[in-house]
Amino acid sequence: MPPAYGYSVPRTPHEPALGELLELLAETRLVTLTGPAGVGKSHLAAHLAEAVTDLPVHRCDLSDCADAALVPQTVAAALHAATAPGSGTDPMEAVLQLLAGRRGLLVLDTCERVRAGCAYLVGRLHDACPGLQILVTSRTPIGVPGEQRVPLRPLSRERTVELLREKAAMQGVDLPVFWTRLLAERLDGDPLSVLLAARSLGRSATPQQLYGSLCEPGARFGVLIHGPKQPARHSTLLRAIAWSHDLCGRAERLLWARLSAFTGNFTAEQVRTVFAGDGELAALIEASVVLAEGDGTYRLPLAHREYGQLLLEGLGRP
Repeated sequence: MPPAYGYSVPRTPHEPALGELLELLAETRLVTLTGPAGVGKSHLAAHLAEAVTDLPVHRCDLSDCADAALVPQTVAAALHAATAPGSGTDPMEAVLQLLAGRRGLLVLDTCERVRAGCAYLVGRLHDACPGLQILVTSRTPIGVPGEQRVPLRPLSRERTVELLREKAAMQGVDLPVFWTRLLAERLDGDPLSVLLAARSLGRSATPQQLYGSLCEPGARFGVLIHGPKQPARHSTLLRAIAWSHDLCGRAERLLWARLSAFTGNFTAEQVRTVFAGDGELAALIEASVVLAEGDGTYRLPLAHREYGQLLLEGLGRP
């Protein structure tokens, strides 16, 4: 089936999947990109939006929206659909009026804090605007009928090596292949960590120093710190992981810390036997904190594991 719109294919860390995602979005109308903190959901969504060449694109960043009830108002403001203050016009109706009867792409970025509000908005738009395609980014699916979840996985080792050399070169650093491969092993396929590592190298850290920090448990959070100002949660690796942690319930946070005791992959049976955390494990998997490996095992991404170990140390203090 040919796509509903034309597109070009820009280069991204997730380049092999970009064309397929554009096709899926054209066919299903509602796609949610999920994945762990720093894996590149917002980055890929931005490139997908840029790739659309013959549809109007509307974007809204919901990372600063902390109240699900304010989602329609936030989206209306981002789309310049809200009427004058005090007019009494419902923001939801304003958004519907703007988008109804038109073809277009709506990108709702960082929806995890206000999933219920996003689900309500998307459900209304999906029914009322048949020409509208909706791209969502969120740690977890928003739970709307017809939603197609596309989990983003960490990069392959070779792609991590390639991306690290690219980002280092942009910082004026000609990174030797030997050190590129060693560093890539400790960056665990995380695009945000790759970006922050390259910036650290560009600020005078030697490959040896950076590698030493990445090998010391928890020390990565002290060196992967020179991120972009926006979004603020990506300014450091610690803030990115803490964002995910803050969205977890108390029992999920406790299991996250406990799972960091596993040095490698683990099974659901092992978790049940040692920690009795069935429901919490399922929630962490749904939230992209724990990754399914496809062979019946699971793992915490390395940065999440080290963050959990720091939490575990804190739990053991008097």
